Amino acid sequence: MIKLLFVEDDDAFAYAIQGGLELLEEYEICRATNGHEAMSLYDAFCPDVVVADIEMPGINGYDLARAIRVKNKNVVLLLASGLTSPKDLCEGYKLDIDEYVKKPYIAQELHCRIQAILKRMRKTVIPEEVPEEETGQIHIGRYVFDVEERTLSFDRKLTQKLTPLEADILSLLLGNRNRLVLRSDILQRFWGKDDSEFASRSLDVFASKLRKYLSKDISVKIVNERGRGLRLEIG
Repeated sequence: MIKLLFVEDDDAFAYAIQGGLELLEEYEICRATNGHEAMSLYDAFCPDVVVADIEMPGINGYDLARAIRVKNKNVVLLLASGLTSPKDLCEGYKLDIDEYVKKPYIAQELHCRIQAILKRMRKTVIPEEVPEEETGQIHIGRYVFDVEERTLSFDRKLTQKLTPLEADILSLLLGNRNRLVLRSDILQRFWGKDDSEFASRSLDVFASKLRKYLSKDISVKIVNERGRGLRLEIG
């Protein structure tokens, strides 16, 4: 059973989602109605997954995510919101969340997102696209990408800790270096759908952040071919 801490202040919505998940018989669910209650329940319940609304009074979803990440770097953490601007998305990803889910959503969608994240986590750290001889610490121009630690170092100095999804996307691009990776393939692989505006915006945010992380070396570029896909160019 997956222990899920569900933080939602809308009683009707929470009832529908919790009921739908419980029908799957794969979750043990503990619900909190606000951030304060969630923090109190977290230590006692020890969840595998936390799904929290962002727009809550007092301790909002961002504050809750920040506090949880101090306690546990590995718990699966999803934030739910109707906010979809790049600024809003970046705010959560800066806190090392695993995924956003756009409200309103249904229980089956949430279940699929959780399962996709857990599947990625169960896989070997090295995606199949990265050749075996390049596993471990991989050179990207003047950068070194430590796949296991999910870090980027520039000239042997640590510059950036990556989130799991950032590392997975970079690994995919790296395994296809100097070749176009179709946008639809990336969206389907990591978000489970290729026709979602929300997922598409999230991908744009991730690409922008990775581009910034690699900006110290002018021989390394993440090129966005509008409407087609991404290509990691290493000169």
